[in-house]
Amino acid sequence: MPPNAPPASTAGPPWWLILAAIVAILGGLYLYLWLRDAPKPVPVGAPPASSPASGAGPAVPDGVAPPAVPAAEGVPAEQPAPAAAVADGPKYPLPGDSPDAATMPATERSDAPILEALLALATRDAMAQFLNMQDFARRFVVTVDHLPREQIPAQLSAVKRVPGALAIAADGDSMTLQPANFGRYDAFVRFAESLDPKTLVATYLRFYPLLQREYRAMGYPQAHFNDRVVEAIDDMLAAPEVTGPIRLEQPQVHYRFVDPLLEKLSAGRKIMIRIGPAHATRVKALLRAVRAQLVR
Repeated sequence: MPPNAPPASTAGPPWWLILAAIVAILGGLYLYLWLRDAPKPVPVGAPPASSPASGAGPAVPDGVAPPAVPAAEGVPAEQPAPAAAVADGPKYPLPGDSPDAATMPATERSDAPILEALLALATRDAMAQFLNMQDFARRFVVTVDHLPREQIPAQLSAVKRVPGALAIAADGDSMTLQPANFGRYDAFVRFAESLDPKTLVATYLRFYPLLQREYRAMGYPQAHFNDRVVEAIDDMLAAPEVTGPIRLEQPQVHYRFVDPLLEKLSAGRKIMIRIGPAHATRVKALLRAVRAQLVR
């Protein structure tokens, strides 16, 4: 579905960049487990009302330009397009004015200003630890768009994989995810909690046209990226709580949840399960605070 709080201001580091540390970074948490350890747990809530599947390809080494993403990539013909893809106005209007799109840099020239803005938030070393900075605007949009789907394209992840091996206990053919695994996400959760929601949204409005332009270029010419951001947040907030052991299987290379209902959950909801209940509670509190700033 990561990661003490910068002072609120309207000229802080770009909210949408930081939102990657809230929404997209969570996508990175999912990616690591799905692509390297991909699991499948025990009884727990129903699958999302709508989670169109999408294919996930192999990761691309840093410094290599990612392949182009076809319009509406990975959305099966029988599945509906994102709710944001409507001809009328946005479902969730921006909570304030955003700058003219003409003031935004071209996507292919946006990495340098993004990096400069992020340096006001974290050190270069910290960003190197968490983020894939090449083609970052596009990576962020793709990651957010795919959070409500079943998978996220690994080669376009906005964040780097979580270090460490998946902690499991094996008893014959039975495998169970161990609580020790949740500790792998401590740094991401602490990072996410250090972000001030009001500052995030204020700077988000300042850079929104760049994200909106990239989102429409993906194949949603009448869609509103802000709608998709709220949808992704709501989907993760609806993640079920697992009260029993999380059982896994490994049919091939990757682990999967044994419970078919859990395995069919969206990428965002799986994130909330895999980071552990204590982390999920803290992340959900942050997501609610961000949503309150976005939807008024």
